[in-house]
Amino acid sequence: MPRSRVPMFAGIAIVAMVIGIWSAQFMHNSHPVPVLGNGTLLQPPRPVPEFQMLDGSGQAFTRQQLLGHWSVLFFGYTSCPDVCPTTLSLLAQVNKNLGELSVTQRPQFVFISIDPKRDTPAQMKNYVNFFDPVFIGLTGSQTQTDQLTSSLGVPVVIQDLGNGNYSVDHAATLFLLDPQARMTAIFSPPHTLQTISSDLRKIIQQ
Repeated sequence: MPRSRVPMFAGIAIVAMVIGIWSAQFMHNSHPVPVLGNGTLLQPPRPVPEFQMLDGSGQAFTRQQLLGHWSVLFFGYTSCPDVCPTTLSLLAQVNKNLGELSVTQRPQFVFISIDPKRDTPAQMKNYVNFFDPVFIGLTGSQTQTDQLTSSLGVPVVIQDLGNGNYSVDHAATLFLLDPQARMTAIFSPPHTLQTISSDLRKIIQQ
């Protein structure tokens, strides 16, 4: 395994371990547990800390914008060659597939940049609009990005390639937040339209 990949897989292993602990805690809960195809429920839900990023219009986007909505968060970057466009295309299909849900139940989809040096608010807006006009694209400073990814346990590895170039390694993990802005479930790849749509319905409608 290339040395540069070791931190990435170590980060994913840590996330998997934490998911396992939360999942075990959930099994002791007296409430019925939905049987999910791919998602892992967290119990108790994990509150998302305060943060501040910028939306496609350059306006502040904070934890307050997550309140009152179910939200699906996905972390990536606009120059990603494969994982991001594939996942966002799938999420656009998921959004259409959930069209029968009520306004209060239908989740908002938020794409958050892990490459703030290259991803401006305008770039994020144009990028997510290509997949679905209702998608929200967020970016911010490197410090703001690092604080948010660290608080949610999002593994990101930036590798210096020299001459001012660098690569960004990340996973296609999806995070579901409830209307109280609490992390309720985590979905690890591989993703399919059927499993993601079904799991979201089960959680939101339970």
